[in-house]
Amino acid sequence: MQIPFENNQTYISFESLKKRFPELNLSIDYSTLKGKIQGRKKREILFRIGSFFYVYSKSLEKISRPFLHKKGKLLLPPDVVEVIFMYLTEKEVSYSFRENFIDLQISDPEKISSEKISLKNLIIDPGHGGKDPGSSDSSGVQEKDITLKTAKDLKTYLNKKYPNLNIVLTRSTDIFLELEERSEIANQVFRKKGESIYISLHCNSSLSTEPNGFEIYFLSQTPTTENARELAILENKLLSGKYSKDVMKIRASLLSSVVQRRSKKLAGFVEKGLEKQLSPKILNRGVKKADFSVLRGSLMPAILVEMGYLSNSKESKLIQKEKFRIRLLKGIAGGLHDYANAKD
Repeated sequence: MQIPFENNQTYISFESLKKRFPELNLSIDYSTLKGKIQGRKKREILFRIGSFFYVYSKSLEKISRPFLHKKGKLLLPPDVVEVIFMYLTEKEVSYSFRENFIDLQISDPEKISSEKISLKNLIIDPGHGGKDPGSSDSSGVQEKDITLKTAKDLKTYLNKKYPNLNIVLTRSTDIFLELEERSEIANQVFRKKGESIYISLHCNSSLSTEPNGFEIYFLSQTPTTENARELAILENKLLSGKYSKDVMKIRASLLSSVVQRRSKKLAGFVEKGLEKQLSPKILNRGVKKADFSVLRGSLMPAILVEMGYLSNSKESKLIQKEKFRIRLLKGIAGGLHDYANAKD
């Protein structure tokens, strides 16, 4: 099923969504230009025509393009369409933004009602490795070594705290893995052992020495900011030619609205866990979204954790301290605990 873009391939009309999802309803007060899109369980998006912001669940969110109203149609930017798929539709939606249209697959509602969130398996991915060192600080300490050390420590900590949790590392030594290999390792665990979640650990870097703080990402084809888009491009650049066909298959695959919704929820709980443990020592840069290849293709809730900036000398030293690492582990563990006990 396809829904064409409108207005120079940059918008989707509400009316075209309504045809596929009759549970969606729209109301607009043209005297104030304020409107409301309502969906399942009376969940709603509040907006104003011409605005770059909307409100969902009492949270004000910024979008890449404004809401438009032309020729009797409400035109929605892709960011808002994603939110509708994640929270307002009755059925599970798998989708992919193409050049001129959105490609859709819609599942029966029974599949959503029978789903449960359980924390049985955790796949931890230490970013980079082998010939790919990742970023480094001014003293030469490499990202690949920090992520591996942190991943091993996290596995040890969680094994003690949650003995029943099956934990798998995508790498336990200094080896190089293609980005798509990492998500495939996670998918193999998912296929064999059921419900799983996937966390990829990284350290950030900037041309400037000033940026600092941790941030959490979940997969989206509509990045939160230009910096998020550039970071995704940087992290994705190591895709090799021999995997080009596989990568094309992964990139063509449809995003699952259920997996994306749970990934965003997972990111939120881990952010809160880290905030509790690391603040005010390290800045919380929040939850963001970007098109990371290491997350794309994952069949389960997946997030990428940028633990801090190696390009910031003060923060790089902090990241490498044992006390900081323990707090980091506790923060992630707390986030996982709260996520596992939350209702979907």
